[in-house]
Amino acid sequence: MSGTFPVDRYTPYGYLDLPTHTRRLNPKGVLRSHDIGFCWHFPALSTSYGGGRETYRSGLRIGLDDRLSLDEFDRVVAPYHSKNLVRFQAESGLAQLDAEFHTAGDDVLCARIDARPDRDVVVRIDYERLLAADHGWGESGLVGRAVGDETILQAFEDGDAFVLWTSRNPSSTCISAAPDRDERWVSPGGVVRPVTAIGAAQQEVGLSAVLTFAGDVSGLTVLYARGRTVREARARLSAARENRAARRAELLAADDAFWSRAPRLDDAWPDHWRRGLVYDLETLRMMVKAPTGTYAHSWDAMQIQAPRVVLGEAAIDALLLGYADPAAAQAMLLGVFADAPEPNVPCSREDGSYNMVSAEGDVCGTGPQWGYPWLVIRRLYEQRPDRDWLAGIYVHCGRYLEWWLAHRRDAEGWLVHACSWESGQDLSPRFGDQPLGGGHPTWTTRPVDLQAAFADAAAAMAEWAALVDPPAVGKWRELAAEFHRRTSEMWNGSRYADVNPDGPTAVNDVMLLAPVALGMAEPAQVEALRPAIRAAAADVWPMFVWIAVDAALATGEYDTAARIAAAVVDRAYRFWDAPRHEEGRTLPGVSCEYWPPSGRCGGEGYGWGAFTTHLLLGVVLGLRVTAAGIRLRPAFPADLRIPGARYGARITCRERLIQLALQPVDCGVRIEVNGRTSVVSWGGEAVFGWDELA
Repeated sequence: MSGTFPVDRYTPYGYLDLPTHTRRLNPKGVLRSHDIGFCWHFPALSTSYGGGRETYRSGLRIGLDDRLSLDEFDRVVAPYHSKNLVRFQAESGLAQLDAEFHTAGDDVLCARIDARPDRDVVVRIDYERLLAADHGWGESGLVGRAVGDETILQAFEDGDAFVLWTSRNPSSTCISAAPDRDERWVSPGGVVRPVTAIGAAQQEVGLSAVLTFAGDVSGLTVLYARGRTVREARARLSAARENRAARRAELLAADDAFWSRAPRLDDAWPDHWRRGLVYDLETLRMMVKAPTGTYAHSWDAMQIQAPRVVLGEAAIDALLLGYADPAAAQAMLLGVFADAPEPNVPCSREDGSYNMVSAEGDVCGTGPQWGYPWLVIRRLYEQRPDRDWLAGIYVHCGRYLEWWLAHRRDAEGWLVHACSWESGQDLSPRFGDQPLGGGHPTWTTRPVDLQAAFADAAAAMAEWAALVDPPAVGKWRELAAEFHRRTSEMWNGSRYADVNPDGPTAVNDVMLLAPVALGMAEPAQVEALRPAIRAAAADVWPMFVWIAVDAALATGEYDTAARIAAAVVDRAYRFWDAPRHEEGRTLPGVSCEYWPPSGRCGGEGYGWGAFTTHLLLGVVLGLRVTAAGIRLRPAFPADLRIPGARYGARITCRERLIQLALQPVDCGVRIEVNGRTSVVSWGGEAVFGWDELA
């Protein structure tokens, strides 16, 4: 088992990574937990971003005696829970079951099983298929049979096949068609008539096989392989029998490398916060895809069901991943810009197709206000000051901003969106009636946050130009000043307001606090907005929470920032760490799209849903890497300000291992970093120089 992964009592739910899965060129589906086991959903889970496209489900589950469902055990936890390997521990009375799962490539699921004391172990495989899902012909049903030491479930006359192999012979095998009819028992090595499940086109049929292993079960290896044909599935299974140990070692080595530097919390923190950070970081690891198709560099999948590149979400994922692996975050974000088919980084898939085309035919990508790419690049450069990387991404950022100046300015020079999709706020009332949906033209609305974000981006470009392109400094400073002025002109006397042909709009929105969050508001404007900032709620969407928290921090409202950040972290991590999956909620064990109180959190396996990583580390802990050293400005909620408590964390900053502890005291908080201490009031900051942290 891995030496650096933080072993804990994780929820027995989640996903295993299928790293080569893409939407168009190489659909492999997702591998989602099912009881003590995992199930392929192809080409994606049918809900949310799966879009109801589920052609088949097929999985492997482990049970004891007649117990297969998690609810039938007294206790089930997962002490190891990474994207690469999940280990279950289950108890039923005195009986204990230990089952470990990982993949050998995207098409073979490997399990190793131990049970004690002597109990029957059940291995069950299921195959459920929507016949003729592509509306073609040539699918009549499923057939199951036992051949030698293999159990085979396959579609006929066409369709995918699955082959099961176990390292010892079962005491019995039962193959049945749902709902448990045409049952046939097969003795080890025996041959009987195959069992079939038939149906009509667009009908779902199912087939199951249950293998029982009596007596002492120790070190039982189970392999479940899939292929377009039985021959292909067998070939993959045969290869896995040879390389599964090496593949397991590779997966654990990758976990070791990541967790040797990734941030972690100690046991003083709430249990679900400590484990929640792990779910977040493991989800983010799944977002980084290897080069494929039109993407020549690593790229951000956004979410695992139907991967695609969206600049705003990629920027947020890079920000979050940067806390653990800034080099990978930098490479991924550079790739998103470098491989974009157009300078505005349109939303695209790996086959070169576009995912966001407006009702007027404009190819769209998210604007500079969504995901704050320029702010993220600043943070990543602070965490890892790589001049070559900055020079490379600077060129693409310049082309992006120049594209917006050329294609998204109205007659008076204001920046606008072609449609609400470009704003990131699909169908927001900020843009008026949109009868054509999120692609409806919105050229007449001048958004506050767009002008402010462009001003901030131009200011960042001027800073970077001083390092990598000195002749361009003046150009970027002029643009920053122009859009700072335009932003200031959008103040309506009491707040910032979008403008349309009739004047300032009446629609208020948290995104209108962008000038405050970006430090552009004048003191009088800050004071006018302070009540609204203090009243900000712990929203359910990452970008809105980011704006609210940064506006609070920029105006010294640290208790507000603490309240919002901690409330979202607590809510989300309770969902991620739930010990049992409740009907109507998204699956625990993986970060999901957003954080509504209902627990129906949108898409499962969604990178920016792990924004809680930043809220925890960047706001509650108050960590910021700077050129001078690390800065800590803790923003603890009231229920964590317990005198005598000592909250520890470990993180790697600029290749230095940082051990820190925060201890609430009467006058504020005592901060200890690598043995050095400082005491500050709540809202105060402590800076520890790099020479102190050597």
